Amino acid sequence: MESDVQLRELQKQNLVAEVLRTSGTVKLTARGHSMMPTLWPGDFLNIETVSFDRVQVGDLVLYERSNRFFIHRVLQKSAGVESRRPTLVTRGDSMLTLDPMVRPEELLGRVVSLERRSKGRVPIPDCSVLRRAFGMVLGYSDRLRSFALRIHAWRQPRNGAQSAVPEVQAN
Repeated sequence: MESDVQLRELQKQNLVAEVLRTSGTVKLTARGHSMMPTLWPGDFLNIETVSFDRVQVGDLVLYERSNRFFIHRVLQKSAGVESRRPTLVTRGDSMLTLDPMVRPEELLGRVVSLERRSKGRVPIPDCSVLRRAFGMVLGYSDRLRSFALRIHAWRQPRNGAQSAVPEVQAN
């Protein structure tokens, strides 16, 4: 049986999904490490509803699968022909393997801006070769990832202010 915390999280997630499915905008807090160093745990992500045909290669998209949220980068988009349905090929910037194909009904939105506590609003970085290599090192070395997360946390402001922003797992 699910705990009260899990039930509340699922309710928040369902509310976020409903807002995005009805042409809304939400702000979520990133968790997880699959998009490091593009996204760091604690980054605020402004996400807007987007139709499948407006998604482009390179976009960071939010999709829902098996009652979980994922934010990953679009690597390829197929428009779908004849019997094949349109899909997106996505992957976390620090992951080796591709995600299972994302169907239009799983797509919830696109990340339109990124805010960091230490820097305010920052541009969403492209996935350069250097950034991808660094991300893969962080993704597959627990020690280096832990060290990088400690350095990142140390660099954040110490004002103690916490935001009541729903969190999304980005992996």
